[in-house]
Amino acid sequence: MQSGQPAAMLLSYHLAPTDSARTMGSLVEFQKLPYNPASPLEPRTTLITLVRAVRVVVNILVFIAKLIPLLIYLLLRKFICRKPKDIRGWVALVTGGANGLGRQIAIELAKDGCHVAVADLDEYGAMRTVLELRYYGVKAAAYCVDVANASQVRDLQRRVEAELGPVDILVNNAGLVPFLVSDEYVPENLQRLVNVNILANFYTVNTFLPGMYVRQRGHIVTISSAAAYLSLGLMRHYTTTKYAMRGFMEELRDEIRLAGHSKWVKTTTIYPFQLNTRKELVTAVLKLPYFSKLPVVDPMVAAQSIVRSIRINKRKAFAPDWFAVRWVAFVEDMPRKIKYLFQDQLLSGDD
Repeated sequence: MQSGQPAAMLLSYHLAPTDSARTMGSLVEFQKLPYNPASPLEPRTTLITLVRAVRVVVNILVFIAKLIPLLIYLLLRKFICRKPKDIRGWVALVTGGANGLGRQIAIELAKDGCHVAVADLDEYGAMRTVLELRYYGVKAAAYCVDVANASQVRDLQRRVEAELGPVDILVNNAGLVPFLVSDEYVPENLQRLVNVNILANFYTVNTFLPGMYVRQRGHIVTISSAAAYLSLGLMRHYTTTKYAMRGFMEELRDEIRLAGHSKWVKTTTIYPFQLNTRKELVTAVLKLPYFSKLPVVDPMVAAQSIVRSIRINKRKAFAPDWFAVRWVAFVEDMPRKIKYLFQDQLLSGDD
């Protein structure tokens, strides 16, 4: 190929379906394309610069004028109790729903009248949870599935819709904590961590979101971690995946708004504190600096808080929601010394 040929011709040539593209994806092929630089930027004249500056000033003034009534509305809404939405008869899918927090979320949803699909690799635990859910008079079914496998997620959609109906509430709860194994840093474990904690959320949202658009009803919930706001330098790989979900959900919310569906399809990101779930996890975490001073939360209490956040369409919340996420976000963006002071005084004080 000649260097002067159009990029479209290069793309059509290099991105033809090859064995490599089929097995590794077209992005690998795209990486091999010759670099095609964009056209040089036109130099800015003094007049253009001045016009742009005036536009910026005007936009800022308009923003301030619109901000004042918006702040008044938000303050009023803060002190007016929002009526929780009725989710009776909705179908909820809870990944990682066999045990721990996922199980408790499934139970709380069933209490509010949701039919629940429990997806988990622990088939026995999922069946046990389903039997508990049916006690509340709802339909429930268990599915042994690896949500880090895209084809299994697509098959899960077909099975759930056939047995329970289209999914209205998607709870992305499945997740791994890598430091519970001694060889956390081997490539296979890191890849599995990324697959479950990040890619599984991509697969489930890509699979179930289009149906929510069509039915004009839906709610996507992702369980992140308080570590995505309170990073302590102790769990680099785990915390990285939870930060990724924080960004994923913020972008997803805006994507839904731009698609014109924000009135009907909502998102909630949950940042749980340390929960009293798997014994090995609680034991390991309480040995870490800072964590021994933090309360360990009953998963039932956290699940009640999560379902409450779903019903009032909260954008994001800690679990339990002892205080608003925005206050911790404020500290997070302060100079690092202030953050360290916050950690040292509030997280490592004397008993």
